[in-house]
Amino acid sequence: MVRKVSHTSGLFFIILNGKEKAFLRYSIEGNTMVFESTYTPEKYRGIGLAEKLTEKAVAYAKEKGLKIRPDCSYAVSFFQKHSEYKELLS
Repeated sequence: MVRKVSHTSGLFFIILNGKEKAFLRYSIEGNTMVFESTYTPEKYRGIGLAEKLTEKAVAYAKEKGLKIRPDCSYAVSFFQKHSEYKELLS
């Protein structure tokens, strides 16, 4: 099942069933992209949606030359598991 990640200012999201969304909310503070929260509706958890959203947000930060500050628990966990991105952390 392929799910498209969309982006709007402050939000990466995946539309799930026409009305529910999985999302990663962020803000920009100077040259730092702050990962504020991630959310996946309960019935869609465990299939990699949060990871897909986070990877898209990381790619966006790299493209824009931004550092990343993971504030939400999922993002903290993601960066602990993916040490290949440690140079991006602020």
